Amino acid sequence: MAAVNELADLLQAHANRDKVVNLACYALKLWGSTAKRQDLLSASARLAAARACLRLFDDAMALKTALAYGFGTKDGSFWGTLGVAGSAFTLAYLQAEKLSFLIDTGMLHVSKDTEFRIRTAHKLFWSLSAFVGFLRSIRALNASSEALRRPNRTKCAPARFTQASLTTTKFLLDTIHAVSWLPPGWLWGSRFSVPQASGIATASAILGLVIHYHGKRF
Repeated sequence: MAAVNELADLLQAHANRDKVVNLACYALKLWGSTAKRQDLLSASARLAAARACLRLFDDAMALKTALAYGFGTKDGSFWGTLGVAGSAFTLAYLQAEKLSFLIDTGMLHVSKDTEFRIRTAHKLFWSLSAFVGFLRSIRALNASSEALRRPNRTKCAPARFTQASLTTTKFLLDTIHAVSWLPPGWLWGSRFSVPQASGIATASAILGLVIHYHGKRF
């Protein structure tokens, strides 16, 4: 019964449910691509499409986060500017995804060149958002490392350092994965095989759940 309650609590919130669906999506893609099974790849594609459809309604939360952060004056000129840029990249990514959705459903008709630019922008803003998250996580990791070395450190300092380490690793994997979706010529864009890219995404998805449960210790 405890396991059922834990699963129900995990799936109740949209953000947590997305973590589970994300893991299932990329795990199936990894399995399907390595085992050459089209049924698993089709299941993965359907889960990915479901996540994409739900992201169409993420603007309000992303905008709320951006407005709450403001101009980042409390973080100084560099980190504040980076934080604002991260919010802008996330919002731009969501708008590009809406355009891709309209193109995929046939509601928006554009030229092939325009479609390519929209889809490239979608992947670019995704990559930039993940990279900014990675840079900001390094700052949090450094702060938790300094807190860990203090003589009068708190009891939760080791746990916070572990959490920061996991978060930085996840953002690094997210950045590597996002950039791999870019067209050839953009860093390592399109250089990974499907098993390689889905393997990185699966590892990131696992870390997402680990971070969730580890964070409940605080």
